Amino acid sequence: MYSFRKIMIVLSFLIFILPFIACKTLSPPPKLNVTVAVTPPQVELAFPAILKVPIVFTGTGWKPKEMVVVDMVLPPGVQMQGVKPGEDVGIAYGEADNAGNFKAEVSASSKLNTFFRVGYTLILSIDPKTLNPIPPGVYKIKASGADSGAVATTTLEFVAPVKK
Repeated sequence: MYSFRKIMIVLSFLIFILPFIACKTLSPPPKLNVTVAVTPPQVELAFPAILKVPIVFTGTGWKPKEMVVVDMVLPPGVQMQGVKPGEDVGIAYGEADNAGNFKAEVSASSKLNTFFRVGYTLILSIDPKTLNPIPPGVYKIKASGADSGAVATTTLEFVAPVKK
């Protein structure tokens, strides 16, 4: 009987008290000081010239080997097929290296689908008649760490094409 009581006391301690002690001693993960930047900071909405302009995001301070997703925040009134109002749209992603630095380039398909909201033909080639560029302006860009949840922001300006 005495050993049964001992077992019950130890089990009660392990089940009810130890988790509180363990949680109290755990500290929250350190807040990361993350950054994101874009090169170039201004892009002309000219098709097909934009396809030749590399738009590259770089950042520092991310967790090593963390996936970083770069989203464009759509302002009110700017609609995109398949994106609900208030949602952001992904435009690039990259993986942080061992030092926490990442680099991500916007792909041609992302430029077409996001910046020009292009439609496709039945044979899945772009339909130039459906080019519908986003309105020129300054757009907020948000980089988010998939593991850490850390967020950094910057802006990317789209300018109207120069008339020739």
